[in-house]
Amino acid sequence: MVSCFEKDIDRYDRMIAQCDVDGEDVGGWLVRQGLAVRYARYAGTAYLIEEAAARRDQAGVWAGTFEQPEDWRREDRDARSGD
Repeated sequence: MVSCFEKDIDRYDRMIAQCDVDGEDVGGWLVRQGLAVRYARYAGTAYLIEEAAARRDQAGVWAGTFEQPEDWRREDRDARSGD
């Protein structure tokens, strides 16, 4: 059973939600598996432990090198604005 609840609204008027499956936070599970990264700028301490464990265990994206999504978006935006 999946259940989601609204935690906040972002600056673009989008809902920020947390979803659980049988009581386990889906976001936390994804971060712990290295399948998602926390958005440190807005996450506060959310998923900090899960990301540290994924890094330590070199799980998912942490098994190699990758560009943080936030950095990629900024560089892409800067490149497009320079056209």
